Amino acid sequence: MAHDRISEDAQALFERGQQAYQQGDHREAVECFSRAIRLRPDVAAAYRYRAYAYRELGDRLSALNDFDTAIRLKPDDVQAYADRAAVLFAQKAFDQAISDCNQVLALDPGRGFIYGLRGRCHAELGNSAQALQDYTEAIRADPDNAIQYLQWRAELHLECGNLAEVLADCEAICQQQPQHVMAHCLRGMAQAQAAQLEEALHAFSTALQIQATHKPSLLGRARVYLQLGSSRQAEEDCNTLLALEPNLATAHELRGLARRLQGRWCEAAEDFTQALQIDPSATLFNRRAEMHYYAGDYAAALRDHVEALKLNPRDPATFNSLAWIWSTCPDPEFRNGQRAKDCATRACELTEWAEPGFLDTLAAACAECGEYEQAVQWANRAIELLQQKQPANPEVWHDYTQRRELYRQHKPFRTSPGPLTSLPIWGDSSTSAPSQVN
Repeated sequence: MAHDRISEDAQALFERGQQAYQQGDHREAVECFSRAIRLRPDVAAAYRYRAYAYRELGDRLSALNDFDTAIRLKPDDVQAYADRAAVLFAQKAFDQAISDCNQVLALDPGRGFIYGLRGRCHAELGNSAQALQDYTEAIRADPDNAIQYLQWRAELHLECGNLAEVLADCEAICQQQPQHVMAHCLRGMAQAQAAQLEEALHAFSTALQIQATHKPSLLGRARVYLQLGSSRQAEEDCNTLLALEPNLATAHELRGLARRLQGRWCEAAEDFTQALQIDPSATLFNRRAEMHYYAGDYAAALRDHVEALKLNPRDPATFNSLAWIWSTCPDPEFRNGQRAKDCATRACELTEWAEPGFLDTLAAACAECGEYEQAVQWANRAIELLQQKQPANPEVWHDYTQRRELYRQHKPFRTSPGPLTSLPIWGDSSTSAPSQVN
């Protein structure tokens, strides 16, 4: 009789715990389930439900401990394995989560969500082929939730550079849910990577018509506006982003790039400073250095390039930027031919002498050292590589040949602050000084 009363009391506490959980009172749920467990420590369901409450409270370790106990008490409890896999994923224990997913699918092969979860684990581990296979299986096994799996697959295709597949998955999502904001955003990202800028702009704008505060779409559209030279519109999108999330370093950086295009050097430098305070990087130091250079503060420019080199001692772009200032600065106080030559040589070594811009800088450094024959030789090589890599850029070719002509006349090259006409936005973080001859 006593055992029956204990069972009845434990059941009552268990039911109270379930009721508290459903009402969102997770602390009360933990208390009720804990009292039930003290009375009946052999009931797996009590541990599993207490784990749910712990999970809602953000106590993942306690949740994992309870899932472990539930599985030990009931080794064929498929749901406990599935729930533990989800918590392990949140804890970034991806290999362990995959093991639990495998156990679930061995017991119940029809669980589409578990294929999706296992796919996410594989994606986090860099196993893209396995992840894509799992997402495809999830779409087949769980068509009611196919949109989620299509989005995950599209995101992974984007990371892998499979742009056609991204567009196909986004189209499949939009056929089922035309107002799916992330599908339009991912479409824009893929089109931007494919240099289909007008199409990307339309996709991001469509996403923002659906959700005006969608941050990934605001970021994407700002980048596209910058590539199209529409710096004012890019700045507006960045302002909107920063009103939503003031400490978003990327938004400060993009706004700095927009102001850079407008020739607002000091304001751009302020934006890069804000970004540096949030998330310091060599690229940001180089960007701010460039603004100091254009504002005529050559000492500050050199300091920032040196800081960039501390963060990334093997960055060829930083070596190139230092060499450019030391060899071409209009203020003789900041020129140093030997340092310039050393840095330019290092930049070329790091890129296996295959980057025309760095060879062009080495030519300028040789000219600053009075080594005009070598300057002409390196200028010739830079022009040859430029013609191989960028045959459709006559403006850059003209700059290179103009500098070479100076070296033939035994004259060094000097820069002066001036406006920028283009800049890298999507991937290339290198910076260079202006290319006007005094």
